[in-house]
Amino acid sequence: MKKAIALILAVGLLAGPVGTALAADRVAVTHASASALVPGLGQILNNEQATWKGRAKIFTMLGLELGGLIATPALARSGFPEVLIGIGMLAVNHIWSASDAYRNALELPEVRMTGPVGR
Repeated sequence: MKKAIALILAVGLLAGPVGTALAADRVAVTHASASALVPGLGQILNNEQATWKGRAKIFTMLGLELGGLIATPALARSGFPEVLIGIGMLAVNHIWSASDAYRNALELPEVRMTGPVGR
């Protein structure tokens, strides 16, 4: 019982500040979450489609998503190890899209932290 209480206290102390840390960049977390669900959506929310580089990135993500969606059932007929290729494509695409949306959302003007010097 003492170990359980100690574990609960330790987790509470470690996880407590996380909510405060995430409150500062809630927009970035929202864009990353949207992009984790639908690759490219976070980039659109970040207004990256306005540049050629952003459009190329969005089309690449959508192409990888379509390729993964086609490859997964096609490779599933071959057997178990081959289906991991399609699933891996989907997983990597979602992780890349979410991390890119988060990183670029932190550079948006409404997310930047400004202090007395930045005013």
